[in-house]
Amino acid sequence: MRVKSTSIYSGILRLQDLALSLPSSATALYLIAPGKREKEILAQLSRPVFRQEPFQSISYILFHDLRQNAEAMGRFGSSASVLDKIGKQASGLYSI
Repeated sequence: MRVKSTSIYSGILRLQDLALSLPSSATALYLIAPGKREKEILAQLSRPVFRQEPFQSISYILFHDLRQNAEAMGRFGSSASVLDKIGKQASGLYSI
């Protein structure tokens, strides 16, 4: 499988477009990225434009965290909410 890399900013805009096209605003959105891009993610998610309505809060998950927890999440998770356990927000705190 080949994964295409995109700019963090572009990825956030695409997620926001997706969120606005869905019927429920309660949908959790996650940006998945390599750890070496975490500073860039934090910088982009901290921009004022992404901190106001109608932009939905986006959490991010680093590849390392996803790989490390994938087996347990698959075994014990019963919904996508299991991602909340490893999802981080721009504040640096884990999302709940």
